[in-house]
Amino acid sequence: MTSSYSVSSSLYVNISDLEPGKSNSGLKMIVHDEIEDRIHATIDFGVFKEKKMDIIEGDLYRTKTFMVAHDMTKYKSTTNRFKPRLTNQTSICPFQDPDFPSSMHRFRDLFEISNDINVDNFQLLDVIGRVVSYQKPTFVPKLSTRWMDFRIANTENRELGCSLWSEYIDPVLAIFEKEDARPIIICIQFGKINRIYDEIKVSNSFHITKVTVNGDCDVFNNFLNRN
Repeated sequence: MTSSYSVSSSLYVNISDLEPGKSNSGLKMIVHDEIEDRIHATIDFGVFKEKKMDIIEGDLYRTKTFMVAHDMTKYKSTTNRFKPRLTNQTSICPFQDPDFPSSMHRFRDLFEISNDINVDNFQLLDVIGRVVSYQKPTFVPKLSTRWMDFRIANTENRELGCSLWSEYIDPVLAIFEKEDARPIIICIQFGKINRIYDEIKVSNSFHITKVTVNGDCDVFNNFLNRN
């Protein structure tokens, strides 16, 4: 069931395509608004054919007149049960606003995750921590890919196991192996819960997850200032 609304909304695109290769059924995105409320959104396939436009990750758009539908996405980045559905009736216009928040995180407590407190296997989440140990990548023949385990700690030295797969490994490993006196701080956005035996870990979820190491922004500065 859907409802139509003719209101203006400004949306920042975090993830521009949740399901690459399936654009014939429309585009599924993760966006947030000016109050940094994260939500899923979809654009009907006909919008691309008629308007001949691309939705670019990291850009800001003003929309007007859209449908509201139930969000049936399996892996969710938000607890919101609804999503805006942009149709041929929707006005979509890119614009610039230097004061609009370009990043949005919902960090989960590492202790709560590792102790399975309110952990949803299908909820994508954000974590940040100091890297305390890591293992060399291992090749998994059955999956024809590599994985790498490491552990992070928060400002209270609570630890959580993490793992990265495939193309996510090399850029991160290059920083891990550098000889540097600075602590290595890693931020995993849209991470996926992995239950391995009795341990809960956070790993990358296909191509959706964003991983940043020692970034130069408030998120990292705030973490370092708490230490």
